[in-house]
Amino acid sequence: MLPEINLKTWVSILAGFLISNASVLRNRNRKGNNTHQENNTVQEGIVKTMATGWSGAHESRSITQGWKISVEKFVKNYDPSVLPRVTCLLYEIKWNSTNRTWQRWICSANNTHAEIYFLHDISTKLRRNRFVHCSITCYMSWSPCGDCCREIMDFLEEMPNVNLVIYVARLYWHEDENNRQGLRELESSGVTIQIMDLPVYSYCWKTFVRDEEKDEDDYWPSHLAPWMTLYSLELQFILQSIPSSLNISMDENQSPIFSLCVDEELKRALMSANP
Repeated sequence: MLPEINLKTWVSILAGFLISNASVLRNRNRKGNNTHQENNTVQEGIVKTMATGWSGAHESRSITQGWKISVEKFVKNYDPSVLPRVTCLLYEIKWNSTNRTWQRWICSANNTHAEIYFLHDISTKLRRNRFVHCSITCYMSWSPCGDCCREIMDFLEEMPNVNLVIYVARLYWHEDENNRQGLRELESSGVTIQIMDLPVYSYCWKTFVRDEEKDEDDYWPSHLAPWMTLYSLELQFILQSIPSSLNISMDENQSPIFSLCVDEELKRALMSANP
C-alpha cells in the first residue's frame, strides 16, 4: 500500500516538479515514438495502437537458455516519455525453498496482451504444484488494463502461495475508470504495484538485457525522472481513488505532451482524502 499524501505535501511536490522540469517536459526531443493518432489526445491513441498489437509472432524467451531482450527493444519500450505500440513484460520467479530463479520476457502480439501470455507461461510452469511457494516480479512497459488485472487476480486465487510484485514504466489509458478500478482491486488483493525507479531500471538492465549489446555495464537513466514523478503521482491518485491529475496530449508532430491539471474537483478530493 502506498503511503497517504496530504494536500500540503502534494502541492509542494507538484510545485517543485513543475519548476524543476517544465523546460525538460516541453523541449525534449522524444525519439522512437511511432504512434500516429488522428485524435489529439493520447488516451484514444493508446487504445488504437495497443489493440493493434504487434505484427510479429509472440515472443517468449528464457534467459536461462541464453535469450535476453535487446538493448534497442528495452530502451524503446521502457522509456516513459514515449508511447510504444507494444507491451513488454520481463519477469522472474524465485522459489522460496531453493535459490533457483527462472526468468523470461514476453511481448504483446496478435491483439493479445502480454499479461495473457505471461499467465499462460507461469501457469504451465507452476501447474505441477498449485500450492508451491514462490515470488514473482514483473517489469512491465505498460500497466495492466482493468480486464488483465482481473485475469491476474483469478490466477492468484488458484495459486494462493504466489507473491506478486509489479513494476510499470507507464500507466495504460490512466483516465479510463475500468483501468483505474482494476489497479485498485489488484492492489487490494495483495499485489504490490509501483512505478519503475532508477534502481529498478538498473536491475533490469543488468538482468534482462543482452550483455553483448551493452556499451555500459549499468543503466541509470536519470533524464527519465520527470516522467517517473508524473506517473508515480498519478498511480497514488488511482490507488487512493482521487481524480486524475495527469493529462497527456499530442503535439503537431504526434509526440506526447505531459502536464498536470489541478481543477476544483481534484482540490476537493484532495481535501476530503487528507483533511
